[in-house]
Amino acid sequence: MPAQRREAVLPETLAIAAVGCADLVATVALLGSGSAYEGNALMRAILSSSGPWGFVSAKALFIAVPLAIAEAARPRREAFVRAALRVCLALYVGLYLALTLRTLM
Repeated sequence: MPAQRREAVLPETLAIAAVGCADLVATVALLGSGSAYEGNALMRAILSSSGPWGFVSAKALFIAVPLAIAEAARPRREAFVRAALRVCLALYVGLYLALTLRTLM
């Protein structure tokens, strides 16, 4: 029986990264067009003090660092990490959709 191959990165991690990137691109586009403002006080402060590149860097780090920590913890607690990432993904998508719909109405 062949040994089970371990995934390099969990699909949940990739999904959160993809949603985070889509969120980042949409946010930058909306901010750049002037049709929206940053609702997160911390990110708004980063944007005003560091400009667009500081904003993009901070948002990317706020996505990448927790995902890297989760992947680092995976060898010891894979079931927990998968479950936690699934909860995070559901919350991220749910909040993103809720806030997007609220903005459009």
